[in-house]
Amino acid sequence: MSGPLQIAAGVDAPDGRRELRTASVLSSIGEVSYTRWYASDAEGNRHFPADAALGIVRGCTPGAAKMLCHEAAKSQSYSDASESLALLSGVAASPNTIQRLVGAVGPDMAAWAEERSPAIVQPGRDIVVCLEMDMTGVRLLKKYLAGVKGKDGPAKGRQIKCGVAFLLERGEDGLYHKVPDSSVHILSFGDVADFSAALDKAREKLGAGHVSKLIVVSDGAEWIWNIVADRFRDAFEIVDFWHAAEHLSELCEFVHGEGDAATESFNILRQKLKRYGVNCVIRHFENLKATEIKRKGIKERLRYFVNHRDRMQYHLYRREGWPIGSGEVEGACRSLIKQRTDLSGQRWSPDGALNVLWVRALIKDGLHDQYWNTQRNRSQSKPAA
Repeated sequence: MSGPLQIAAGVDAPDGRRELRTASVLSSIGEVSYTRWYASDAEGNRHFPADAALGIVRGCTPGAAKMLCHEAAKSQSYSDASESLALLSGVAASPNTIQRLVGAVGPDMAAWAEERSPAIVQPGRDIVVCLEMDMTGVRLLKKYLAGVKGKDGPAKGRQIKCGVAFLLERGEDGLYHKVPDSSVHILSFGDVADFSAALDKAREKLGAGHVSKLIVVSDGAEWIWNIVADRFRDAFEIVDFWHAAEHLSELCEFVHGEGDAATESFNILRQKLKRYGVNCVIRHFENLKATEIKRKGIKERLRYFVNHRDRMQYHLYRREGWPIGSGEVEGACRSLIKQRTDLSGQRWSPDGALNVLWVRALIKDGLHDQYWNTQRNRSQSKPAA
């Protein structure tokens, strides 16, 4: 680092050099010292050209930074990450050091994920793009909850939107199966407009362009289908079957009360919903004999199915070989977000949560190594998406 690497990078004798200085940096084998020039540019800004050229970020070499970020994302806390690194690799890094590193790298990861070149899909493959959306809560520090209303009393957190775009390819069985390592995740505390724009960019990163069919599978939340109507009008819309089944179960219990009768009715109607679509379920409850009060309650609960009638024709989707469940984004909300941000006693800032979640997202998407193999000035923090 003090010689050959700087020579190779052309920063062994930078313009505006003033004096040589030695620094300790954390590498993947522990702390090392290296010497480089302190310089100033034409505007009088002082810097270390070798630090940027060699990828030094927050006092860590790229190899060490990659290792620390990976452990920070996979561990349950920064303290656990520090302990694991010391035990497994002999690298001593304090929890604060790891957290500051993630704070510097997380926003750059978000920017890189948006800027990177799209993948290339080989012609001739029967490919469709699948897009799923959902949101979940992240508990925040009190100062970030001013003006935020909670469902039951004061708010304890804010909703973070999560989206995932991935490719499906038709297999020999006639069904579409997920293409391995094709997922691109989007995370945002921002408004719906910014989130939907980021989703469109994520779709482009898959390399399938706008010529492939687009399928959106999500729950019945109004904000999701507003996004689809505004930005993805060419999409085939599907309400997640298991969310529909939950509403069907509640409707059966309302009609029959808790017990065997409700369970039997639900099992029969659930099978019909999957095999024939929602129309037969709607007709069943519309023609059901009931008191006026009971019928009013049925009508209120049946509105969910009527409003999403066109998105619940599951027999047609299954005939095409398309998925009818939103397991990818449901899993992301649980495994990507909740498992890292919802532990006992944890409270976050929005940026702090996004920073570590972007590291987790790149790992989950198989892009973590690719990011670290890219030459970037990671010391220049950018706003997280």
